[in-house]
Amino acid sequence: MENITHQKIYSYVDSQPLFKSILGDLPLHVKEIGDGNLNFVFRVHTDQKSLIIKYAPPYLRLLGEDFKLPQTRICVEMHTMTYFKTIAPTYIPTLYHTDEKAFLFAMEDLKDFETLQKVQLEERIPLDIYEKLGDFLNKVYANQPPLQNSTYYENATLKHISENYIFRFPHIANHEALMVPSFFKPKPKEADFILGIKTLTSLFLNAKETLLHGDLHTGSVMIKNNQIAIIDAEFSFFGPIGFDMGNLFAHILLGEIYALYEDKKVQWEEAINALWKSFGHDETILQTSVGFCGAELYRRLVVPAKAKPLEAISNQSKKEEAYHLVDKLAIDLVSNFLHVKTIEDFFDIIKRHLCTPMH
Repeated sequence: MENITHQKIYSYVDSQPLFKSILGDLPLHVKEIGDGNLNFVFRVHTDQKSLIIKYAPPYLRLLGEDFKLPQTRICVEMHTMTYFKTIAPTYIPTLYHTDEKAFLFAMEDLKDFETLQKVQLEERIPLDIYEKLGDFLNKVYANQPPLQNSTYYENATLKHISENYIFRFPHIANHEALMVPSFFKPKPKEADFILGIKTLTSLFLNAKETLLHGDLHTGSVMIKNNQIAIIDAEFSFFGPIGFDMGNLFAHILLGEIYALYEDKKVQWEEAINALWKSFGHDETILQTSVGFCGAELYRRLVVPAKAKPLEAISNQSKKEEAYHLVDKLAIDLVSNFLHVKTIEDFFDIIKRHLCTPMH
């Protein structure tokens, strides 16, 4: 299935009795629906029922066949999602079928859901969505998966990509892997920022607290009313819980910065507070979460996978201003996360930057 096509997906589904039991014998339709960076996503449906098939080609979908990647990355995702379903069943979609030899799996179709990222650009998010995300991270932190070999839940290649694109490449001037907008000139980095990135890199590589999602942001959370469904766990790895929490902090803030520059009502303080309070753990974890938040914010300014909320700002001059605001906020967070003792300390840093455009 290296050159995947609709016909091959159709043929694969047609050859598996399980799919007939789910979809029935009516004519099948296949449509590619995913726009992710790594993998192909197809909806397979009849007139009445549907499911999703996710397939990992031997390359990175975003960059094409020249950027080779091991297909076993999707096996890691299957294993991690199956485990997450055991600890947080109401937050994880159902996997109907997994095939490690074909590098694909079939899952529940979340067609009535939207990404949290998309909805965040259109309306205020109910705070219980953030409370449920905090509860999910609490369950992740409080549990450990069944023992397996070292590659079962963690793909070394994808972890190395995260290391490079979050902690290394963004901090090397003019690196070939970066895509810096012509209107954006990053501020020079002081010693505190450089030390902060070094500390966070060490934590990312060495602090194996629990099995993380590894790419938990508003684009990998689907919502419907007050329900959540967490997807896309191919970057899972054993690391510090502050990494997943910090990623969520960062993408909540990116959506709120969009609202700020589009003259919409912001709720970043309520959202972050709901997430953090529902998580309900020691505020020492908050320090690393704040640092990882800053690292994620900064890298989204300069890597190819840009922050969709910033790109969605309609006025070009406001978009440029937002880029520079995020740059300053990210530097402040990375430089000072070790001084954060309470959630109020975190909010004080944010207010130094997000309140400026309003006043």
